Amino acid sequence: QILRGKSHDGPVSRRLNRPLSIRCSRILVRYPVTPNQISLFSFLLSVLATVLFVADGYAFLALGGVIAQASSIIDGCDGEVARLKYLSSEYGGWFDAVLDRYADAFLLFGLTWHVHGYNPSPLVLVVGFLAVIGSFMVSYTADKYDRLMKSRIDRGIRIGRDIRVFLIFCAALLNLPYLMLMAIAVLMNAEAIRRIIICREHEAS
Repeated sequence: QILRGKSHDGPVSRRLNRPLSIRCSRILVRYPVTPNQISLFSFLLSVLATVLFVADGYAFLALGGVIAQASSIIDGCDGEVARLKYLSSEYGGWFDAVLDRYADAFLLFGLTWHVHGYNPSPLVLVVGFLAVIGSFMVSYTADKYDRLMKSRIDRGIRIGRDIRVFLIFCAALLNLPYLMLMAIAVLMNAEAIRRIIICREHEAS
């Protein structure tokens, strides 16, 4: 029962990331590794993926996408190992969240850099900026939205970091970085606006 998904796991976390991260956590718990070290390792994987995005060529792009998705999977291990080793703490959760925001910024910056390399249009920079802002706002609104709308979340699809990183993974693997960057920009900002409207209506009711 300790190794189970969170109630607000998104569809990618629930069906792909969590089953794999649980397997990894069962191995990691045998070694003297701390949850914060796992959080840091996951972040460093995102930095490595960013470096590969910045490098020229599809091979680097695809490898970066795979590493970004691996980072997303490992990101679930810190909390699982913390629960298994009874090392859960408020600081650990906060530290992981901070590193996730940095990782998101790095990955989207790397994807924007890659697209801008072969399409040096100001519009690419605008799309990349909107993708970063939308991602940050979805993360920022998550806490209040999850608390207020728990019943609605249980019935629907939660838009979160798991979907965002999976889209980056698909962008790299399918060699469609610009299309996916636009999709992330539209999806994340639309979700943030939707949450603002829903939470406002909830408070007014």
